[in-house]
Amino acid sequence: MSGKPPKLPRVMKQHEAKSSISFRHWIEQNPQQAGVYENKDTRGKESLPFSEVTEDQTRFLLRCQSDKGVLVRHQATNAGEADYFYYRNSPAWIVIKYPKSIEVIPLDLFLLEKSQSSRKSLTYSRACEISTVSIVHS
Repeated sequence: MSGKPPKLPRVMKQHEAKSSISFRHWIEQNPQQAGVYENKDTRGKESLPFSEVTEDQTRFLLRCQSDKGVLVRHQATNAGEADYFYYRNSPAWIVIKYPKSIEVIPLDLFLLEKSQSSRKSLTYSRACEISTVSIVHS
């Protein structure tokens, strides 16, 4: 990778930040398998363009699932936190916040859907069919 990542619209950052916090609170109350979770937000729409999960993000997640793995430098914000995380043969998920629920989809199923779908986006109804966890908003 070269250069800085592109600047995202402020609105997208705010939506993804809010949905990430919702997911974080849920997973703290409902422990799941350790792995890598990429959060996305449909910004109130009933579908998420497949392109929202970028090629760089996909490569990273696939590398986390591989035998080679990925070493990630962590900027500790609290005393006692580790400096590095190493993901190797780790499961990876795409976590998508739709208006009615948050859907947790295994990366492999997301990529299969992307390659086989005649659509350019993942609809809410289809996400519900392929997700392994559905978190209904309270």
